[in-house]
Amino acid sequence: MRRVSILAAMLLAALAPPPAAALEKPRDWQPPPAQSIPNHREIWRNVIIELASYAKTRNPKFVVLVRGGSELLVKGEREAQWEEVRDPEGRNFEKRLPLRSVFRPYVKVIDGMVVDGLYCGADALGKPLDKAIKDRLELDAKLAEEKAQGIQRPPVPQPFGPFSLDPKEELRRAAEVRRLAEREERQRRLIYAVDALRRQGRTLLSIEDCKSQKEVDSAYAAAERDRVLTYAAVNAATLSVLPKGHPRNENALPVATITAARNWLPLLRADRFGNKAEWVMAMERTNHDAMLIDVSHRGSDPLTKDEVKRLRFKELGSPRLMLAVLPLGKAYDWRWYWQKGWEAGDPSFLFAPDPGDPGSFVADMGDPQWLELLGKYITGIMDLGFDGVVLDDLDTYLWFEELMPLDG
Repeated sequence: MRRVSILAAMLLAALAPPPAAALEKPRDWQPPPAQSIPNHREIWRNVIIELASYAKTRNPKFVVLVRGGSELLVKGEREAQWEEVRDPEGRNFEKRLPLRSVFRPYVKVIDGMVVDGLYCGADALGKPLDKAIKDRLELDAKLAEEKAQGIQRPPVPQPFGPFSLDPKEELRRAAEVRRLAEREERQRRLIYAVDALRRQGRTLLSIEDCKSQKEVDSAYAAAERDRVLTYAAVNAATLSVLPKGHPRNENALPVATITAARNWLPLLRADRFGNKAEWVMAMERTNHDAMLIDVSHRGSDPLTKDEVKRLRFKELGSPRLMLAVLPLGKAYDWRWYWQKGWEAGDPSFLFAPDPGDPGSFVADMGDPQWLELLGKYITGIMDLGFDGVVLDDLDTYLWFEELMPLDG
C-alpha cells in the first residue's frame, strides 16, 4: 500500500507546472511563507506589458512577440491556488478571474507568440491544432459536467500503479508515467494559450529542432495546414546556422507586418562568423521575410543604425522585418551590459546561476535595477531601427514557482 501511495503522490505532482532544469539555489535560500509568495506570473506579465506599451506608444507598428510563457496568457491552477492562499476566506472572490480566463491586457500588447517544438520534439502535439483545441475544449466541458454531478477527475489522466512486482521495473514505469503526464500537462496549457491567441487574431510562430530532413518537411507541411509561421531545420537547437539556398516560400513582395511574412529565420548566435562584417554580409545575402537576430556580434560588437537599415532589405531588394531578441528572464555574462565583478546576488537581480547554460543567470524580474536595464535595452533596439522585438527567456517564472511551493 505504501508503494501505491508514493506513486500516487508522484503522479498528482505532475499537475503542477513542471520545473525547468534544476536551478542552483541562492546561498542560504529559505522559501518565504506561502502567504508572502508573490504571483510571479503577474510580475512577468506586468514587465512585458510595460515594455510593450512603451514600444507601441513610440511606434504603433513596432512588432512585439513573446517566446514561450504560455501560462502567462491564460489563468491556470497555480494562480487560482495563489489566490486561495492569499484569501482563504474568499473576501475578494468576486474580483477573481475564472480559471482559464484570458489576460486581455497582456494579449492586447503582443502581436504573437513563438513556440518551440510544436511539430518536432518530445512535446509535439502530433495532431492538427484545430483538432487539438477542439478535443481539449470538449474534454473540459465533459469534466465540468461531471464536476457538477460530484465526479472529480483531473484535467490530465493519471494512471496509478502498481505496475510490476519488480521494484526496479516499478520505479522505471512510474517515472515513465510521470514523464508522459507532465508532457500532456504542458500540451494542455499550450493549447489554451494557442486558442487564446487565435481568438484574439494574434500570430503563432514556431521553431522546430528536427532529427531528419523528413521531419523538417513534415513540420513545414503541418505548419501550412495550421497557419503557423515556422522555421524548421535539422539540429536547430543553437539557432546559429545560416541556411544555404533559398528560403521556403520565398517571397519577392515587401513585408511590413508579421502577418504578411511567409517565412522567417531566427539566427540568435553569431559564433560561426569571425567578425561583425562577415556576419552582416552573410545576412544581407538572404531573402527571408523576417529575421530574428541579436543586437551585437557575439554579444560585444553592437550593430550600427546603418547596418540595421541595410539588413531591413532582402537581397531581392524588397523590405522585410528585422526583429531583435531581448532576453527578459535571464542575464548573460557575454552580453553588452555585463560588468566586471558581477556574480550571483551582486547586483541583486542576478538571482541564481543556471547550471544548464554556463554564463547565464536567472534574473529577478521584479528588481528595479533589472527593469531599468531592460528599459534601456528596448530603447536601444528601437533607436537602431529594428522593426520589432522577441521577448525571450520568459519561462523563468517556473523556476521561482518551483523554489516557492504554495503548499509548503
